[in-house]
Formats: sequence, C-alpha cells, structure tokens
Amino acid sequence: MKTLTYVSTKSVNELTWPTTTDNITTYSPALTVFTDFYVAGPRVIESNTPADELVQLMKKEHVRMKIVVDAENHFIGVISLEDLSEDKFIKRVADGYKRSELIVADLMRSKESLLALSYSSLKRSDIESLLYSQKDNNYQHLLVIDEESKTIRGVISSNDIARQLRLDIDVSFSNFAQTYESAILGHKVSMRKLKVA
Repeated sequence: MKTLTYVSTKSVNELTWPTTTDNITTYSPALTVFTDFYVAGPRVIESNTPADELVQLMKKEHVRMKIVVDAENHFIGVISLEDLSEDKFIKRVADGYKRSELIVADLMRSKESLLALSYSSLKRSDIESLLYSQKDNNYQHLLVIDEESKTIRGVISSNDIARQLRLDIDVSFSNFAQTYESAILGHKVSMRKLKVA
C-alpha cells in the first residue's frame, strides 16, 4: 500500500484553470472551439430515462445537450433543451402520450436524422468557414465524427463560439444561424425565449 501526502491549504491562494487561447477570431482554427471527447468525455443519458427527470438533471448540471445511448452505451441520438421544451411535451401529449410516461427516446433526435461534421475537415478549417457552413443550422450543437475510428469524436457548441468570440448575443438559446449572423454579418441578433419544460 502506498502512503499519501497531505498538504495544508493555508498558503495557497490560486486555482489552476484550463489553458485558454486569447484573441480568438473568426480566422482562428476551428479546433479552438471544439470539445474533444478524448479530453472531456461525452455527456450521455440512457434512452429510457424519464424525460421530465432529464429536464431537471440538465438544468442542475447546466448542460444544454446530451448524447443518447442505449443500454449497451451505443450512440442512438441526441437530446437538447430545445427538444425538451414545453411545446414539444404538449405536442406529444396531444398525440396521446401521458406526460409522466414520456422518456428520452420519445423526444430525442435519432442518429438517422442527424448530420455531423468530419473531424478531418474540421482540423483544416477556421471558425469563419465553420460558421459559414452552419449559417442555416438552427440548432446549438454539431456533432463531429472521426471517420477513421467511426466514432463520435466530439461536439461544437454555437454558444461556445459566441463566448470565445465575445459576441454580443444572449447565449441562453442561441444557435449556429444566429452566431453566424452576429460573427460574420455583424448583425445584432434578437433572441426568442424558449420555455423549457
């Protein structure tokens, strides 16, 4: 058995922070706004989780999107706060579901309906090109696939881009289209408020 060493915190005043890149611009490499699952593991949720429970969990964790997996941890889709809006719950109840019985699988976007960005193309791109390619994307997140390993390598968040570029937009419910308008076209974007269930 190894002995552990303990040290007093009395003389410690600073915290260690992740290394950040200052002066990020639209000409910076797109990888500067990429969340790599090799570095920060994916946020996952099982498809059979009660949807109401997930809403509370995501609010508590301050997370806006989770990767949906089956019982064997295989990727089957994504779910975001947009998918868990009160409007989406109302539509499902109108379709005959009981709200209390709705699970993540009932509200998620399945992998068959998603498009993802190639990791190899992301490595060769800058933020401006990334935003231009997503100028019509009304979602907040974009998956990135490593085509060599056939895995979801990571995710890009429009909110992370807006924060890194210090854009004057409300990132609470912004999306790629709005981030593009603000960053590339210079338009101040008005945000619609989405009521989360």
